[in-house]
Amino acid sequence: MRALVTGVGRRLGFYLCEQLVAAGWQVTGQYRSARPELERLRALGVELIQADFTRPREVAALAAALAHCPDLGLIIHNASAFEPLAEDAAGRLAQLDRFYQVHMAAPFALNQALAPRLASNDNASIIQITDIYIHAPPPQFAGYVATKAGAHTLAMSLARELAPRVRVNTIEPGPILFLDEHGDAWRQQVLAKTPLAREGGLEPIWQAVQLLLSNTYMTGASIKVDGGRSLASL
Repeated sequence: MRALVTGVGRRLGFYLCEQLVAAGWQVTGQYRSARPELERLRALGVELIQADFTRPREVAALAAALAHCPDLGLIIHNASAFEPLAEDAAGRLAQLDRFYQVHMAAPFALNQALAPRLASNDNASIIQITDIYIHAPPPQFAGYVATKAGAHTLAMSLARELAPRVRVNTIEPGPILFLDEHGDAWRQQVLAKTPLAREGGLEPIWQAVQLLLSNTYMTGASIKVDGGRSLASL
């Protein structure tokens, strides 16, 4: 079976590609910008397709490339845009549009185009990566979190629409792997309120993916992978 993973240029998307290949999947990976590390994925047999999700024509081209794959059984929407809130109103509006294109419009377009292909295979799944902060959005990341929340809502709607042929679930990561942009003060603040008191790393997300793939009675579910962070005040 074939899986499409978006946002494979680094971090979680890259790691998920490696794990899926090791598990026997044929993998197509979308990336926005070329990186030398991508050659490692090509060497594993991953089909790599460049697409900038802020450009609808490139999203459509990616969907068209997958339309010829009769064995498409999984889409993992991992592509993400992140940056701190801009200082001025115009900058914030531009950010919101970018976040919307990446987190909501592109996954929506891919799902609509590829749902019939998924539905032709048994136990097909869509997994949307969101964020625990959709439940308590911090003001400094308002646009980012708002569009992640929108992605969650679209996934829940899609779970109802595509049942029973395609299962749709979400994973809500917490402090699994901080970005440089988060800053030391933010990291310490988050970990101080995380019961397990550490970054989780990428493996727990893969374990959640495995659960969603193997448990065929799960759809419309959201799994928090956050070290207990959501138990505290976000």
